[in-house]
Formats: sequence, structure tokens, C-alpha cells
Amino acid sequence: MKNRHDSLEGISTFVQVVESGSFTEAASVLGHSVSYISKEVTRLEERLGARLLNRTTRSLSLTDIGRVYFEKTRGLLMEAREAEMSIDTLQQKPVGRLKVSLPASFGQSHLLPVVATYMQRYPDIKLNVDFSSRLVDLAGEGFDLAVRMGESKDSNLISRKILSFRMITVATQAYLDEHGTPQHPNDLRTHQAVKYLYNQVPITWEYVNEKGEVINVDIGHIAETNNLQMQQTLVSAGVGIGRLPEFLCQPLIEQGELVEVLAEYELPPHGVYAVFPHRHYLSAKVRAFVDLLTEHFSPKGKKAAIKSSSSIHE
Repeated sequence: MKNRHDSLEGISTFVQVVESGSFTEAASVLGHSVSYISKEVTRLEERLGARLLNRTTRSLSLTDIGRVYFEKTRGLLMEAREAEMSIDTLQQKPVGRLKVSLPASFGQSHLLPVVATYMQRYPDIKLNVDFSSRLVDLAGEGFDLAVRMGESKDSNLISRKILSFRMITVATQAYLDEHGTPQHPNDLRTHQAVKYLYNQVPITWEYVNEKGEVINVDIGHIAETNNLQMQQTLVSAGVGIGRLPEFLCQPLIEQGELVEVLAEYELPPHGVYAVFPHRHYLSAKVRAFVDLLTEHFSPKGKKAAIKSSSSIHE
């Protein structure tokens, strides 16, 4: 590996000598001594087994072999420099294709403005957005990043938390008047639920008691769905009681359409995370999207989003 590095440096030095017209000028450009430059070219000639330059005390000229070698290596160095410039551009400015995985319900209810703003800010991006509740293989499926409900335990991924939310238990007042208001998680066993499915498996309803112990409630259901918005719609229609993310229910609770129950037994807040492959250098396109997510869900960003939403409905 050391010899390869030396040969590449020798090629770069040789090209600079020819372009500068002298060892002295090349030494000035590269920031080395004249003797160092001369030794680099000599080592290159020895490795090639051919003389590249004719040297005299007053002049410097290419041999026939040196002329051919110069033309070939100069082209390669120019391509390498252009490649470095391209990488620098990608690191500094969001360009190219960005493939993003977003959770279906949360993505459609809360992330559409983020996607729209991103495309307005960075028109050089070719965007591919996949709305799905499945856990995609970022590297294997070519995704640049994903937004996930809950922290990833994959050590090959980097996670950045963008907001927190609680799971809450809700129903309509009419439903509670008919079936009773549960005072303890165990009371749910006599209720009919609208359950959420993940990969065709119902999500377990978990609570914590006064001692901090987890309570798993096996509640019967009247409906199951893998779509959070459908679940919320059925609960709002009084079909049954449901356990839903706070971000979907809070506006309906404030409007009196839904009532929260068992608040004192709910688990600590969950996180929503932006996750992306573990790379030493993060591309500008991914960094910009993650920064925009963080900006959107910051207290200042939330106020702006609420104001914008209010003006639309007025």
C-alpha cells in the first residue's frame, strides 16, 4: 500500500513539474523542497524503468516516453480532481436521488409538509418516498433514511430523535355512557376495542400500575386494522374504545369528540426517530432532510405549522 501511495504521489509530482516547466516552480506550487521534487520524479522513473525527463542545468524537456506518459497521467489526474469536486458538491449541496421510508399514518398526517418544503428548498433532488409501516432494510433496499416510531436497535444505523409522543386510550363520550368508563386497565376486558395490527399481529395494550409494573391487557375486539387513521375514524364513530398515538387524538380531544381514559396508567412517551446508515461522512441531501425534520418539530416549528394550518381552514 505504501508503494502504491508513493507512485501516485510521484505521478502527481511529475505532472506538476511538466505543467510548471521547472522543478523550482513545481516545488513552490506543491509546498516541498526542490530536492524532494527531484527525488520523487527519479523514484517514479526507476519504478517505470524509463526516463521521462531530459534535464540540464538550464532546461527541462519530455522524452518521447515521458510525453506519452504525461498525456495519459494528466487525464487521469484531471478525472480524479473532477471526482473530488463532485464529492465535495454532494457533501455541500443536496443533489441527486433521495429515497426515504416514512411510516404510513404518521407520515401522511404529519410529514407531508416536511416533504413539500424539502423539495421547494432543494429542487436538484430526485425524491422517492415510500409510505409503509414495515421495517425496511435501509442498506439492502437502497434507502437513504427512514422515519421510525421507536428507537432502532440496529448498531449499523444512526438514530436522531425528532419528537416524543404518548399512546393514549380514547373513546367517544357516547360509547363510555353506554359501556362505562374504565377506571383500571383490567376493566378493559369487558369492553370492545378497535385494535391496530402490525404485520397482521395486534399490538398489545400495555400499561403500568401504581408500582411501575407493566400490565398486559388482553382485550376483545370488534374491529382490527393496520391503518391508524382508520382506527381513529372507527373510534370516533363510537364503534369501540381504542389506543392511539396522542398526535392523532389530541385535536379531537380538544374539540370534545374523544375522551381520554386511564391517563395515569399510560407508559412513558415513545420517540419518533430519523434513522440512516452509519457512515463517517453524511451526505448533504440526508443531512438537510434530517435537519428539516428537527426544525419542523421544534417548538418554534410546531407553532408555525399550527398557524399555517389555521390560516388554511379559515
